Amino acid sequence: MRARILEAAVSELMSKGYAGFRVEQVAATANVSRGAQSHHFPTKEALVLGALQKLYQASTEASMKVIDGLKPGDDVFDALMQDSARFYLGPNFTISMSLLNLGDHEPELRQKVRAISRKYRLPIEKAWLDALLRIGLAEEPARTVLNITQSIYRGMVIRRFLRNDAEYTRFTIEQWSKIARAYLSVNLPLR
Repeated sequence: MRARILEAAVSELMSKGYAGFRVEQVAATANVSRGAQSHHFPTKEALVLGALQKLYQASTEASMKVIDGLKPGDDVFDALMQDSARFYLGPNFTISMSLLNLGDHEPELRQKVRAISRKYRLPIEKAWLDALLRIGLAEEPARTVLNITQSIYRGMVIRRFLRNDAEYTRFTIEQWSKIARAYLSVNLPLR
């Protein structure tokens, strides 16, 4: 029952954002009574945070599976780009952005969203940094590639809010990939 409620909450957040999020609709979508929903999630905030945590947990597991599955000779940069696209252009970050954009209306909720994001994303950033270091990059170039890659994908999310342009996203990612690969070739030791 709890899983159905969380799935319905995620769906509601994705389709309507926080402003349009209605706990009654979540209960209806999950096919549970309002009382059953309240038993598991007594407040709107608890339900929203539970849904967000579920998304982050799943994305963290997926990212760690990719990182742990890297073998010598694998294209770590390509794996980083694909994982970044999945996370930043997927539901997790979009929902987080809508919750962080609450302004001063709900500062406690905003802080809790930030805490969830840090709890799940900081270990992933560290794991990607370690993966880049394992291929022979020094720390500064590894951090540069990681930080710019993530910043570009974060920017694409903001761009989607302003103007959803798939061609622009494709072009920007393609150009960053060319630039990053040139940077990597200069900063990787000769093999």
